[in-house]
Amino acid sequence: MGFHLPVRALLAIAAVVAIPCGFAVAGGGYDTSAFTAADLDLSGSLSAPEFSTTLRPGLSPKAQAKFFKKADLNRNGSIQVNEFLIFTGVIQPQKAVERVFYLADVSIDGALDFEEFRSSSKANVSLVSIRRDFLEADVDQSGAVTLAEYVKFRKGETFPNNYTVFQLADFDANGQLTFTEFGYAYAQNAAKPPIQERFILLDDNGDGVLTTSEWNPGVVR
Repeated sequence: MGFHLPVRALLAIAAVVAIPCGFAVAGGGYDTSAFTAADLDLSGSLSAPEFSTTLRPGLSPKAQAKFFKKADLNRNGSIQVNEFLIFTGVIQPQKAVERVFYLADVSIDGALDFEEFRSSSKANVSLVSIRRDFLEADVDQSGAVTLAEYVKFRKGETFPNNYTVFQLADFDANGQLTFTEFGYAYAQNAAKPPIQERFILLDDNGDGVLTTSEWNPGVVR
């Protein structure tokens, strides 16, 4: 997945970034050496001071803060490698759906695993719903969603699956739900006490897990 910038774009980046080009690597990967060199604490992301070392010397603190804010696309207070590559123009999303994909692809390997796919969802969405969507988007059942699959899914061009809520919540596929797994059917930001009360109510034999006979909500949709 190589990206090549027009001369004007390279010149624009050179005015701001100290090491602006040479990121695209033959074979489809990315040269992240500039990012790695700036990541002094080896945290896997750049703080504002670390990010400033990648900018052209002489920029005012105000200008540095402005560029940091621009590069921090997910607004979490640090710059991940994919955000850095987008900021420097190496990765150039052409559409909004591609932008969402590349922001989620922290591993910059061109595909979203479940956790990356999950990061593109809102907090008021349940893990059950996210897993349903992930399995639907993963057309080739490879365990990861490529950009092409992601775009197709967002366009509504994939086929819905028929997994039940119980099956989707049962992440370890052992035929029973722990309290944690039961919570996957609720919004990620939902309060725990009401969920726990519901779980205890359904757990007829009090063994701390739910079987399909104790809770079987049926089909997903």
